[in-house]
Amino acid sequence: LSGTLPVVRLSSAGQTYVATVALLALVSTLADGRAWYLVLVVLTLPLTPVALWVGFYAALAVGAAVGHGPDAVSWTVSLVWVAVWALTAWLNARMLEKVLRRGWAGRWVPTPDDA
Repeated sequence: LSGTLPVVRLSSAGQTYVATVALLALVSTLADGRAWYLVLVVLTLPLTPVALWVGFYAALAVGAAVGHGPDAVSWTVSLVWVAVWALTAWLNARMLEKVLRRGWAGRWVPTPDDA
């Protein structure tokens, strides 16, 4: 072990995707953001179920920590919601970039990135 983690950077397309998802997550927290929420869910496939589960419970926990009920939306809850969806988009983009670089079977084939 070298003791440090490698620096992982997304391509410009990946960064744009993450920024778009974060913006959609923010818009979905606004009043009547149902259509944006649907676009957000479709855009973050295949990790959407994870984001829904983690986002719901993280937002609920943060809301409880700051003293808001489940029906109230605060900036802290919105921030957590956006962070969870942005992280989901980052993971999706990272997985796609790895698959495009290595191929589908590349998970089991060592590459110079593994060194």
